[in-house]
Amino acid sequence: MLDKRNRTPSLDIDHALYLYFLGLSTRSISKAIFCLRKVKRSHVAVWKWIQKYHPRYSQKEKGFQNT
Repeated sequence: MLDKRNRTPSLDIDHALYLYFLGLSTRSISKAIFCLRKVKRSHVAVWKWIQKYHPRYSQKEKGFQNT
C-alpha cells in the first residue's frame, strides 16, 4: 500500500484492516487507532479503507491458500 496521497500512514491502515478482520466494528477500530497512535479518524474513514483495500487483502489470502 504505497499511496502517497493518504492522510493516514499505511501502517495505521494496515492495523485498522487487521482489527476489522478480527471482528471489530468500524467505530471500535477508530477508537483503537486513537488510543494506540493518537490519530483521530472517523468510523467512515475506516469503512472507506475497508472498501478500498479489501480486494487486495482477499487476493493475498487466495495466494496463500494456493501454496
